[in-house]
Amino acid sequence: MLTSIPTEPDQRPHALRGKDLRRALVLTTVAWVFGSVWLTATSGAPLTLFAKGLGASNFQIGLLAALPFVASLASLPASVLIDRTGARKLIFLSGLYLQRIMWFPIAIVPLWIIHAYGPGATSTAMGVFLVMVLIMHAGQASGGTAWVSWMADVVPERSRGKYFSRRRQWGLLSAIPTALVVGYALDHWAGGAHHGQGQPVSMQTMIWIAGIFMVAAVFGNLDIAMFHWVKPVRAAPRAHLPLHESLRRPLKNKQFLWFAGFVGTMIFAVGPIGQFVTLYLIEKVGVNNLQTQLILLVTPSVAQLIVLPVWGKVIDRYGRKPALVIASLGLVPVGLGWCLMNSGIAWLGYVLAVLGAALWVGVEVANFNLTLEMSGLADADDEGGSGYSAVSSVITSVAGLAGGLTWGLIAQRLKDWSWDPHVLGLAPFTFYEVLFLLSGLIRLAAVVIFLPHIHEPKARPTREALRFMTSNLYNNLFNAIVQPIRFLTNRRNRG
Repeated sequence: MLTSIPTEPDQRPHALRGKDLRRALVLTTVAWVFGSVWLTATSGAPLTLFAKGLGASNFQIGLLAALPFVASLASLPASVLIDRTGARKLIFLSGLYLQRIMWFPIAIVPLWIIHAYGPGATSTAMGVFLVMVLIMHAGQASGGTAWVSWMADVVPERSRGKYFSRRRQWGLLSAIPTALVVGYALDHWAGGAHHGQGQPVSMQTMIWIAGIFMVAAVFGNLDIAMFHWVKPVRAAPRAHLPLHESLRRPLKNKQFLWFAGFVGTMIFAVGPIGQFVTLYLIEKVGVNNLQTQLILLVTPSVAQLIVLPVWGKVIDRYGRKPALVIASLGLVPVGLGWCLMNSGIAWLGYVLAVLGAALWVGVEVANFNLTLEMSGLADADDEGGSGYSAVSSVITSVAGLAGGLTWGLIAQRLKDWSWDPHVLGLAPFTFYEVLFLLSGLIRLAAVVIFLPHIHEPKARPTREALRFMTSNLYNNLFNAIVQPIRFLTNRRNRG
């Protein structure tokens, strides 16, 4: 797959070409194989269990989900620094090294506080944990802004959808075994198999999770280290450009604002809910850590592995809007569907997680491609520049913060509430089901309010994109099923 990474020459004056371009694309892809190990090992059950072990309330779980969006505000000064210095590679390396290195104190310091001052210091440990997580995410926000602007002038425009889809596919190859190993370790080695059955998270489990965080940090730093060998693309400093001028252009672009409004509303509905889904599976549905990892990380990774190339082709051939219509409409019933597994129907979780991941990645790829397009150098003197990435980050950060705080407040307020619907053998509804219902309705509102105002002149009809997607997915699944049978049949015939 790496040999087929597109290397079409770009006509921009400072874009990479030939050997430099091929090297940059390969290194950027290989780097994410390491980065995906870091991301997977620090997500899902480990992070939620670590927070619960520190005594996190439902509101603090919501706050934890909101912190990445609060930290996104760091993209604003990063955007100004990029415009005034042009040092995108240096800013990227500084921010992302900070992000990955912070996982060492995140793992060590809260446990040291509890060890030094006793169990009564858990609230202090939790507060310090949240502050360090905020700093970690701020590193991502500042370095990520520089990375988006840098990659806009590295990856050829005509094949961005295909390239970044394949890059994510390679990352999934390391994410799947990582999720399985982490889940198995928590259940069988860390003594955390029964924490969802009314038992608190033990110190043994906490120490194991801290070890997982530190090993993940090593892989995360290897990811960033790979970029030392990616040649920087010169970005001429624009020291004369004041902050308000850098941000004025995206704020005057109505199409960008409609798009950002759509993405922000979806982030409000989808982004913070993930922490509560993890807690829901552990505490109410009663699945173990390995099953939680399978539902939330492994099967979604397999689904993304299958659909990513299809989304890339849809966006490159049919446009971003058709992809958004298909993906966002499909996400509405997925959000509502979590309510139906509250009596312990674990298999439904796999279905919902697969569908949710397959559809959400379409929103992410479309959003990333639009931001990438507007952040490049090609139109920097007219409409482009890193201000687009910064404004997009601010909008999504406000939406994510509002979502995390809203979900956390609702969960905290309704923590003792329940209602029995007496339908389909469902267990009594609690705050979890309230959150899932609200999330589904807000997703529908995003589709109805914002998508009709997004115009993409080169986009083709949505029904054509849907027909193309279903045909491609059918062919991919058919080949995946038939290929092993053909292999065995040919082998038998040769024998």
